[in-house]
Amino acid sequence: MTGPLLVTLAIVCAFLLLQGLVGRGGIYQFPFLAGAVITGFLLPQFVGLSRDRFLPSEALEATLVLTILSVGMCWLGAAVVRRPMRAGNWDFDDRRLLIASAVLTALGGYFYFAISRLPPEMVNVSQWSGLPVAYLFFARMMTYGFALSILLFARNRSRWALAIALFGAMFCLDRILIGGRRQDLVETLTILLLAFWFQRGFCLPRPVMLAGLIAGTLFINSVADYRAATITRDGPQWHSVANIDFVGNFERLIEDGGAEARNALFTVAAVKRSMKFDLGLIHWNQLVFSYVPAQIVGRDIKEALYLPMNTPAYEEYFHTPPMGSTLTGLADAFQSFWYFGSLKFFLIALVMQKLWLAAREGNLTAQLLYMLMPVYALQAITHATHYFVSPWIHIGIFLVPALIMARR
Repeated sequence: MTGPLLVTLAIVCAFLLLQGLVGRGGIYQFPFLAGAVITGFLLPQFVGLSRDRFLPSEALEATLVLTILSVGMCWLGAAVVRRPMRAGNWDFDDRRLLIASAVLTALGGYFYFAISRLPPEMVNVSQWSGLPVAYLFFARMMTYGFALSILLFARNRSRWALAIALFGAMFCLDRILIGGRRQDLVETLTILLLAFWFQRGFCLPRPVMLAGLIAGTLFINSVADYRAATITRDGPQWHSVANIDFVGNFERLIEDGGAEARNALFTVAAVKRSMKFDLGLIHWNQLVFSYVPAQIVGRDIKEALYLPMNTPAYEEYFHTPPMGSTLTGLADAFQSFWYFGSLKFFLIALVMQKLWLAAREGNLTAQLLYMLMPVYALQAITHATHYFVSPWIHIGIFLVPALIMARR
């Protein structure tokens, strides 16, 4: 049964990719991007795990069914949308937008600089806590200012907007080239490409996009080697980067499978066995983690706000995710609502499509949001679905007030 399910998943992903390639600009829509991520990130891992004889019974089959349903929902959620988002369709003063961009970029850049000055023992860990988390909370303003400056430059060729964008780009390039941050790479590229698509109608040629997807697939599956070469006591070792066997790492992934798909598989199997569901309460815990500052309310109060959650993979199979790996959004979707958890991806696709339609009509607020949200929508697949939920509060705190003040 595994073979037909893998073929079905490949066909569904190919459908999303082909649909995006047919229409002009389709490569920027969420269904195409979701299909690309699952094809390049999860499908090879599933192929490798199909050779593993020591997995829980029918675990791979159940996870593949869930994945096929989720991919289908990424298409269906966009297909049912007929009307764009109407909120935020304001008339803006470009000068005020430029000031907002400068302020957000400068403040965010300061906090990114502050993070770099923290002791290594505080930041060279897999899970940040305390001061680094607080600094990162404010540093995210830089991304909003950077995106706004790129949008303004594409709109009116403002030299001031270009200067702000170049300032923000320094922080982005540092996190991409030195830190090997996949999120920052995808986010920066989507901001640049979408700004010129919305304002100038420039669309990346399809062959270039396909070549970029292939290169991105090879990089994503070798990012651990890249970080090992760039994050060292003696600084980046670029000769080691040149020696990374990107193709070999991908071939080993197809042979042996990957940690992320394995984590998802054990979680799905454990929940299916125990039938214990959290009914989406995982999102509450993540919101508490992200937006309740222990430095202000106290650690005891913050801990009291957390709801007790099961760790099904460990409780049933003693499976612990390897350091640096993710559970994937498939796992928490299934843990919340069984196979109906795939509806989470329906809602994500629906929201993204409403933003897309509004952005295509010239709604600048929707354009800015659509430039910022694809990375979180894709992390809902590769990491956890709360990655798409949590940013909206942060945007409401920092970006929306700036846009309100920039209205005419």
